[in-house]
Amino acid sequence: MSTRTEAVRWESVGPYSSAATVECLSGPAGDRLILVSSPATAGGFWSENSGDTWQPIKPPTRYPVGTCLVGNHANPRRWWLSTTALSGAHESGIFRTDDKGASWERLDVDVPEGIQSISAHRKGQVLVALTATGDTYVSRDGGDTWKAGDLTGGRAVSKLAFLGNDLIFQPQQEAVLYAVRDAAGEPQSPALLEFLKNEQTLFSWDGAGHTIGAVVLGPGGGLVISRDAGDTWADPLQDLYGGTAVVSAAREGDQILYQSTEVTQLDTGEGSFRKVQRPGDTVAGFCPLPEGGWLAADSVHGLYSTTDWMNFKRVGVPASFVTALAAAEGAVLAGTEAGVLRAPVPVAGPDWESPDGLFASGNHIVDMDVWADNRALVWRTRRIGLKCAAERSLDAGLTWQEGGSWPDAIFAVHIHPQDPDRVMLGFGYMRDGVEVLGVRTTNDGGVSWTEHDHGRFYLDLVADPGNPDGVWMASYTNGLYYSGDFGETWEAKTADEASAVLVASSRLLIGGEAIRYSDDGGATFHAARIEDGDDPVRVVAFAQHDGVLFAATASVWYPGDPAVITAGRGVLRSRDNGRTWHDASGGLPLLDVRALTVDPAEPCLYAGLRGGSVHRLTL
Repeated sequence: MSTRTEAVRWESVGPYSSAATVECLSGPAGDRLILVSSPATAGGFWSENSGDTWQPIKPPTRYPVGTCLVGNHANPRRWWLSTTALSGAHESGIFRTDDKGASWERLDVDVPEGIQSISAHRKGQVLVALTATGDTYVSRDGGDTWKAGDLTGGRAVSKLAFLGNDLIFQPQQEAVLYAVRDAAGEPQSPALLEFLKNEQTLFSWDGAGHTIGAVVLGPGGGLVISRDAGDTWADPLQDLYGGTAVVSAAREGDQILYQSTEVTQLDTGEGSFRKVQRPGDTVAGFCPLPEGGWLAADSVHGLYSTTDWMNFKRVGVPASFVTALAAAEGAVLAGTEAGVLRAPVPVAGPDWESPDGLFASGNHIVDMDVWADNRALVWRTRRIGLKCAAERSLDAGLTWQEGGSWPDAIFAVHIHPQDPDRVMLGFGYMRDGVEVLGVRTTNDGGVSWTEHDHGRFYLDLVADPGNPDGVWMASYTNGLYYSGDFGETWEAKTADEASAVLVASSRLLIGGEAIRYSDDGGATFHAARIEDGDDPVRVVAFAQHDGVLFAATASVWYPGDPAVITAGRGVLRSRDNGRTWHDASGGLPLLDVRALTVDPAEPCLYAGLRGGSVHRLTL
């Protein structure tokens, strides 16, 4: 186990990111706490000051794959978190904390198929865990013991929610709702809720507190509301037809937010709706704050506070999955799975701008490269659905111009050090059942491209300082290759694993399952020494400043027999040009680091984390 160097002080600088769920916990002693989960992070975040600041939740496993986070209103310090199975590392499980995530206890429940969601009774004693296959596991003692499927009558379930002491659920493959009365006490048999008329079908629903909001399609359909857990139903609101409803519980009365492509309306809790705005594309969840106002979670753009549902302030959380970083002219660019976010330097806060928008899927930034002679010139590669694109910015990431798109995979991007119109991409695709892998080059700024089939893909492309047309090409398990003519031909240098390349003075370094260096142009390589522990590493990026080298290590899992598993070790630092490396991760909340860049103007080192956004280290 590595030793964290606490003398190194990293600072979280954003960007704010997507939020999947938000839960406001108000305990009987007046203590208040907000829990937020994000699709990009394995743990989550919590706040005790209404979202002014956030604390990351450390996952309970070394190789975290988290799926669900839920809290306890009777004791806001107690939470439950589920993890999905990771072959060779751990099985699916449910964990409990009583100290706000400082320590976790694995609970005695065997859930090989993984947990999709956990629903907790408001007093926290009764829990229902739902698996991806629709099975349920029930605990009546806060998680100490569990029993499989004793509430739903053997039905596979797609969604469920506690409403008071009752449990409401929808079976898989059925557009109906059932209620288990007194599920938190002496459960009755599931009873069908009678609210659908002839030729009507349930389209979507949500429930919290004692309220169900169900969107019904068919003759006379619309939004149908029950305020007593499904005993009685109001007449359909036919002007709210289609769309979805999100229900939030509060002591002052449950509230419903209705969303469709045409309109967003908020229920006051008294049966009337008013037209409002929403902060992003879709509100995944919201909760009223005890001091007034609301928090609303958008699945792409983040968490927002509002007092009127017309004006919004983004308040968190820093949970982006950062895949690439670039220090452009006067700005830092963070590539994520939802797009590029941009912050002028010095970065003043976590609310970064997204000049060309963020998208829930199909906008994965793979790599970015900045031209050294004019740092306003940036190229990026990104995946857009089933296609990939290369794009150029001439204004440090404010706007982007298309440089080409293809129905294949694009990996690394490299700009010729002397000619910004010459660009190289690593690519791969299938043609007539045969893989075509190599580099794609342009000499005219992306107007036309030429393919060079090398028979392998490349994850990193780095210029050779001694030859403007020379490029070092890292091909992961295939090893390191070199081209002296900008990709037309190639030669193998070493079969050692190479995911990242760095040229530091006259020394060449490669990173993979180890760090290796060469002082003879790649003819021979030597293993560097990594101090502070014997754990394996997976180096995915390098950076350097003023003779000091840095390496990013990631958590990776590749299926196989045996599976390849490595836990991230954060950031490593070398002061002897790569011969020895020491831990430099003090202050990083997560150790799965995917990208590094240095802004020479500040100077600062920026690290991009998986599920932890960007952290800054003053150099």
